Amino acid sequence: MGKTKQKKIIGLSCGRVNGNGEILLKEALMAAEELGVQSEIIRAMELRVKPCKGCEACTIALGRGKEPICAIKDDDVPWILDKILVEDCGLIVNVPLYHLRANAYFEAIHERMLPTMFRHPEITEKTRVGGIISVGGGEPEWTPLGLTSVNIFMQHTRKLVDQMQTNYVQRPGAVLMKEEYMKRARRLGQNVAKAVMMPIEEVKYVGDETEASCPVCHCDIWKVPGNLSDVYCPVCWVHGTLSSHGSKLKVKWDEDNIENPRFSTKFIGKHLDFITESHKRFFAEDQDKVKELIKKYTSYGKIIKP
Repeated sequence: MGKTKQKKIIGLSCGRVNGNGEILLKEALMAAEELGVQSEIIRAMELRVKPCKGCEACTIALGRGKEPICAIKDDDVPWILDKILVEDCGLIVNVPLYHLRANAYFEAIHERMLPTMFRHPEITEKTRVGGIISVGGGEPEWTPLGLTSVNIFMQHTRKLVDQMQTNYVQRPGAVLMKEEYMKRARRLGQNVAKAVMMPIEEVKYVGDETEASCPVCHCDIWKVPGNLSDVYCPVCWVHGTLSSHGSKLKVKWDEDNIENPRFSTKFIGKHLDFITESHKRFFAEDQDKVKELIKKYTSYGKIIKP
């Protein structure tokens, strides 16, 4: 009888080498290893990470029934994405917040995920788990979009187990003086480790939340599209209805939306069908018209460089 494969968690570190975020990530992974889980760390800042060009080569290929491959061939992002999206492992993402939301290293990786997702649609079934560590240097009012930023990435492919937001840890090593954050990171690491070892249908979110939290990504930022009684989670597009109870507002979330949020397999499938049909229609009907109309704009402008 063969040995059972040991479970693993990959930590994606998008901040400074041995910075506050990486310290918290390592504390989480150390705690996970105490429960018998292996760990690996990917340091984005030590690798070649280029941003998406918006060329749509991957979606055009998908629309034509070809293999969707990223047009950028000379960096490490495809390898990173294969590791954190396709490999059988848990995932903890650490991101620093330089200005309200996740930093450019993380977003460059995040925005390049489509070719990998197109080639491996099975990952949208969310059979693996993840956690988020968001690190801010200032007051809470300067860190509102950290967890939201990473959830836009995480919710595509994983079941979220736990997430934490830190503040006031700007200086190198400052988090080592914040005992509550170090303990919180340990708890996050152990929560993800426990989830890695249980059947996915039994995994539940065990992190912090409030009465205002979205029931899917557990963030507490709402979009109000027009009618004040209607609110939506900008990440999951789960709809809720506000009601007043004395001095308190409460939100009732739509149960069908909870089952089929924006990043569910059903919702993503509909969106991919839309993309495919849009590209087919463009190449069949609009391409020649656009080529003629765009000449006015490609020839215009005084382009300056340093």
